[in-house]
Amino acid sequence: MCGIVGYLDLVGLKADALMPRLARAVERLGKRGPDGSGVWRDERCAFGHTRLAIIDLSASANQPMTGHGLTITFNGEIYNYREVRDELRALGHVFVTNSDTEVLLAGWRAWGAGMLPRLSGMFALALWDAAKGELILARDRFGKKPLLYAHEGARLAFSSELTALEEVEGRKRPIDQAALRLLFALRYVPDPWTIADGVRKLPAGHLARVTASGVGVERWYDLAAQRPTRFTSEANASAALRVAFDAAVMDRTVADVPIGAFLSSGIDSALVVASLARQAGTPRTFTVGFPGASDYYEERPGAASVARFLGCDHTEVDIGPSEARGALDNVIDGLDEPFADSSALPTYLLSAVTRRHVTVALSGDGADEVFGGYRKYQGELLAERYRAIPIPLRRGVIEPLAALLPEGKDNAVLERLRRLRRFVAHAGGAPAERQAGWARLLSESELNALLIPYSNAPTVETLVDAARSDARETDPINEMLAAEIAIGLVGDMLVKVDRMSMANGLEVRCPFLDPRVVECAAAMPGEFKLAPGAGKRILRRAFADRLPEDVFRRPKKGFEMPIASWLAGPLAERVRAAIDPAHLTRQGLFRPDLPARWFADLRAGKRDTSWQLWTMLVFQSWCETRGRSGALA
Repeated sequence: MCGIVGYLDLVGLKADALMPRLARAVERLGKRGPDGSGVWRDERCAFGHTRLAIIDLSASANQPMTGHGLTITFNGEIYNYREVRDELRALGHVFVTNSDTEVLLAGWRAWGAGMLPRLSGMFALALWDAAKGELILARDRFGKKPLLYAHEGARLAFSSELTALEEVEGRKRPIDQAALRLLFALRYVPDPWTIADGVRKLPAGHLARVTASGVGVERWYDLAAQRPTRFTSEANASAALRVAFDAAVMDRTVADVPIGAFLSSGIDSALVVASLARQAGTPRTFTVGFPGASDYYEERPGAASVARFLGCDHTEVDIGPSEARGALDNVIDGLDEPFADSSALPTYLLSAVTRRHVTVALSGDGADEVFGGYRKYQGELLAERYRAIPIPLRRGVIEPLAALLPEGKDNAVLERLRRLRRFVAHAGGAPAERQAGWARLLSESELNALLIPYSNAPTVETLVDAARSDARETDPINEMLAAEIAIGLVGDMLVKVDRMSMANGLEVRCPFLDPRVVECAAAMPGEFKLAPGAGKRILRRAFADRLPEDVFRRPKKGFEMPIASWLAGPLAERVRAAIDPAHLTRQGLFRPDLPARWFADLRAGKRDTSWQLWTMLVFQSWCETRGRSGALA
C-alpha cells in the first residue's frame, strides 16, 4: 500500500517551482506509506510516492520505478503477480525485483490496457510513457484504492488524496456546490465528484489516457459484461461460491509481513476468519466495542464466541466518548474530504490497535452489497405488498401516522419504529425512488431548506436510476445490488476502510470483493441471495458447516457507534459550535434554522437527527482542519 502523487505539464515542467510542492505533497502522504518515499521527474512529468512495504521489502522495489521504457507510481497489491510474471517471462521479459510493481511495467509494455483484466488485486496507478507522451491513470474494478485528478489545458495533477493534489498544484480549490449537496444527501461525496471544484475521482474500473489531445476516460471493467450464465441450481451456486471464496481468502495471504483479520459478531468477517483458519493456521483477530452502550452496538460477545470456536488469537478494542473526542480530529484529517459515515471513527481506532500487531488485515467488507445483507433489501421484498394497499389509505392514513412515530437507535423499540418510519416513507415509490429514499439522509426539500440554492447538482434518484440502468439486469434484486455496488460500496464503505486503515499504515484486504466472488454472485438469481427475513441467504447455506448455527441466526447489526447519546451529551459543545447561526451565516453555505431544529429535536428525544448533526459536525471540523472559509466555486 502506498500514497501516490504526480504532475504532468506537456509544455514542460517548471521544476524549480514544482519540486518543492511535490516534496510537500509526498510528506502529506506519509501515513499511507511510512516505510519510505521517493520522487522522480523528466522534462514533462513528475511522480511522488510513499511506501507501505508488503511484498518484496527490499529497496529494489521502491517507487517511482522505471523499466521497460515506462515509469510508474502505484498504490495497491496485485495478488496474482507471480502468475502474471510467469506469463511475461514466457514472452521474454526479464525481471530484477520480486515486486508486483515491476510486473505492472512489463505487463503494460506487453499488453497495454489488456493487462488490467489479468490482474487480481486492488490498485490505483499512474504510468508515464515518455516516448508516446502519454500518461495512463487506472483504478481497480471496484474502487478499493482512491485516485483523484484535476486537468487544465496541458497540465494534470493526480494523487491518492485531495490535500496532496492541492499541495502539488500549489492552491486550495473552492468547494464544489454539487458535491456539498450530495454530501448532505448521502453523508459522503460519490464518484466522480470531490468536495473541491475541478477535482474528480477516476471512476472504479476505468482508466484515463492523458495526451496533448486531452483526457480520455474509458471503462476497462464492466460487471454486467463479465456475468456468466445464470445459475439455476442453488447447490451448484453454493459449490462454485465456496471454491471462489476460499481462493480469494488464500490469495489475500500473499505478503512478507504479519497478517490478521477484523472480526465482528456478524457472518461476513466470521466466514473470512473461518476460511483463513482452515487454510493458513491460527488467525490474529480484532474486534471493537462500546462500553455502556445498548446491545444494538455491541459486537464483542458474538465476536469472542466465534474467536473461541475458531481458535483465534483475539483482541478487543473499547471505544467510549473520551476516545471518540480524542480521535475525532485525526479521523477528519485522515478522511481527506468531508465524510459523515460515523463508523469511520471506530474503524480508525480499530485500525490503530490492529496496526500494533499486524501490517495487513482481512475484512468482511463488500458482502452486504454483493449478497444482499442490508435491511433495506428486505424492505424491497416487502414493498410490493405495501404498494398493494389502496393509495388513499397509504397516503391519507398510514404515511402521515408513520411520520409521527418516534425513532432512535439506543432503544430496541425505537429502532424498530425508525425502520418502520423509513420503510413507509419510501416503499410506495418506483424501484429507483425506493432505493434512493432508503439511501439518502436528506430529501430534496430538506436540502433546499438547508443549503443556498443550486440547480446543477444531480439528485440521488438520478444517480440510482443511472446505476440501475447501467447494470442491464432483468432481476430486480440484482439490479438493486448492482446499483449499491456502483454507488454506496465505492463511495462510502470502501472510502471508510481505505482512509481509516491507511491513516494508520494498515492495509485491509476484502475477499468478498475478489472478482471471482462478485461475478459468481452476479450469476445467481436474486432469490438465492435474498428471501423474506434472510439476507445473504446463499452465504448461510453455502458455509453452514463452517460456523456454529447461532452465528447464522444473529440479527443484522450495522458497524455503528452510539452517536445520538454522544452528540446530545459529551460532544454537545462541538455540535453547538458547528451549528452556530452566526458562523453559518458568515460561511455563506447554509441557512441556520434547520440545524438548530435538528439539535433541539435530538436533545428533546423528539426525533433522532444524529446523522444530520454528525454530517454538519464533520463538515465544519473539516473546514477548520483544512483552514477553509467555505468559499464556493
